[in-house]
Amino acid sequence: MQKNIFLILMFGAMIAWGASWSSIKIMNEYLPVAELVFIRYFITAISSFVIVIILKQKFAIDKRTIFISLLVALLTSLYGYVVFLGTKLGSASLAGAFINAFSPIITFVLLVLFYKRGVKKLDIYALCFGFLGTVLMLGMWQFDIQKIFSAYNLYFILGAFLWSGIAIASAHIKVNAAVFSFYMYLFTTIIVFSFADINITVLQNTDMRFWLNTLFVSVVSTSIATTLFFLGTKKLGADRVSSFMFIAPASAVVVGTIALGERLEILTLVGIVLAILAVYMLNRIWIFKSYS
Repeated sequence: MQKNIFLILMFGAMIAWGASWSSIKIMNEYLPVAELVFIRYFITAISSFVIVIILKQKFAIDKRTIFISLLVALLTSLYGYVVFLGTKLGSASLAGAFINAFSPIITFVLLVLFYKRGVKKLDIYALCFGFLGTVLMLGMWQFDIQKIFSAYNLYFILGAFLWSGIAIASAHIKVNAAVFSFYMYLFTTIIVFSFADINITVLQNTDMRFWLNTLFVSVVSTSIATTLFFLGTKKLGADRVSSFMFIAPASAVVVGTIALGERLEILTLVGIVLAILAVYMLNRIWIFKSYS
């Protein structure tokens, strides 16, 4: 029974990951990007601190973890800017679908190149699906240079690479994931603070709609969802938990369509499906596998 409840929570966490892109799009209506990035990670750091307390974990970490936390914080700071700038200029649906689906593909390629991971025939097929999906998602099939190299497409590509770097660097931690998340978001907050101009005048431009979306992005889709994902890898195993990641791109598209009225071209949707299929093949995940 407890496992079933946890599975439901994991499902909700991945929906939150996908839905957060629409909330980020809404947040962009209120404040400059630098201030939005700071507010997001400041609230995330606070909520991560609370989660560590709730889980009764110790805050002590070693020098190695501090170094990794600082490295990931730097990547996360850049990622935060890229995400807000990309969704400000482009579609939140495409941003969420592309980054969530394309990052695992990039991660796999990087592991092959730098960690000498073996490549099988199925991997080649998967990478071909991923490449074709990318071509369709970015509109490369139209041979329109201005669209292919538009600012938001470049931000989405950079965001996918940054998230892959974050995933690879975070894999080397040896402390509790919640503790690592707290320090990482704390360092991220300190980094982005130097670029933000937070004052009462700026915050007067916000309202309840802004803060509800900000809390959703910072607390629900970042602190809680990420902690549930890390806990799930221990409780259910990484292979089973990874299958939930396929929900995020679909959630991004559905929520973007409902909440923001965004419409994606048919071939773009086909590209998203192909990218998700590529990640499925790379991870060797059986979606309909019994979790009982």
